[in-house]
Amino acid sequence: MEKPDFDEKKFLKLALIMAGIAMIFSSINSIFLIYSKPKIPYKSEAANEFIYKKDSKPISAAESTVCEQSTKNMMPNMQDLHEKNNDIVGWIKIEDTIIDYPVMFTPDDAFYLYRNFYKNKDINGSIFIDKHCHLSPRDTNLIFHGHNMNNGSMFGALIKYKSKNFYASHRQILFDTLYENQVYEIVSVFISKVYNVSDNVFKYYRFYNAKNQEEFDYFYNNIKQMSLYDIDIKAQFGDEFITLSTCENSIKNGRFVVVAKKI
Repeated sequence: MEKPDFDEKKFLKLALIMAGIAMIFSSINSIFLIYSKPKIPYKSEAANEFIYKKDSKPISAAESTVCEQSTKNMMPNMQDLHEKNNDIVGWIKIEDTIIDYPVMFTPDDAFYLYRNFYKNKDINGSIFIDKHCHLSPRDTNLIFHGHNMNNGSMFGALIKYKSKNFYASHRQILFDTLYENQVYEIVSVFISKVYNVSDNVFKYYRFYNAKNQEEFDYFYNNIKQMSLYDIDIKAQFGDEFITLSTCENSIKNGRFVVVAKKI
């Protein structure tokens, strides 16, 4: 039996058709992957600092280790939470707002950037304290990071402090540690940004501890001058602060910041 003649033109035509089909399916798959990815409304303070801030100094293993926490004297409700996740260091709340969340602390700021209290992946992330802060002994200033979500969750409600009327009815921030209930009174509300390393300006996200009056004055005078409106609450060397920081979109790499002192 004679073998059928090999038609080279038909073979090449068929090969081109098959290659075209493969390219079409590949393009469709790529488009699907692009549009199926979740969209992140905003990057948090910590997220953008990883991108734009280059002046972080590496910390030692001893400095980055979360302090050992005794469960003996913990408040009962905090002890229950601590048993579920020992990264928790407190709970932050602002009355009549959505801000009512556990506060986490680890040597890695990125860990809770997109994870919830149960360490599950979550686009909302968690509220967490900057890894450079020290909790025991406590630094002068603890910096809290949180996402500014489109739906107003996490630290999205902080933006309402642009209004002095809102501030007037929400002057206090509750921060319960594992061991005590604490109340803080707002002393400044301002808009800032993440600066270049070479920028010789006040960087609120670099202030952790005032070792003397001069260092305190540098921090305090700057946050009072930057405040969007006058706040009659005064502070002095020796006071303890919390700084709440989230993204603000009116300027590039913008940050909205609320600073409060312990009372």
